[in-house]
Amino acid sequence: MQARPAATEDMAAWAAMRARLWPDAEPGELAGELPAMLADTELWNFILVDGDQRPIGFAEVRLRSMFDGCDVPPYPHLEGIWVAEEHRRSGGAAALLTAIETRARAEGHEWIGSDVELSNEGSQKWHDAHGFEEANRIILYSKKL
Repeated sequence: MQARPAATEDMAAWAAMRARLWPDAEPGELAGELPAMLADTELWNFILVDGDQRPIGFAEVRLRSMFDGCDVPPYPHLEGIWVAEEHRRSGGAAALLTAIETRARAEGHEWIGSDVELSNEGSQKWHDAHGFEEANRIILYSKKL
């Protein structure tokens, strides 16, 4: 498995993978975002490929200007990471994280941020196992007007 920057030719597979990570989102909307995401310099998009160069995972990172737990903006923030179920626990997510960390260091960043839903214990365990430290817990509220 190898992680590399996403490219235009990855968009169909990438869109399908995004729909699996975010099943409550509209698939057409997720796919429609990809051209702008590839053009946005504040987004880092990675594709994980198998030995036959078939896409089997992805990671998306956004440079954020504010994030609790990181000292100096902007911060590379892991917005989403996903690996096909049949390839999980094979080092694919770690390969994506290594690609993100390599780029972050090359661009002078000292921190990477991420967030996890409180109910997503699997993701929390993955973050803990890969050196992330919990920085804060919050509850977000909204009120419909």
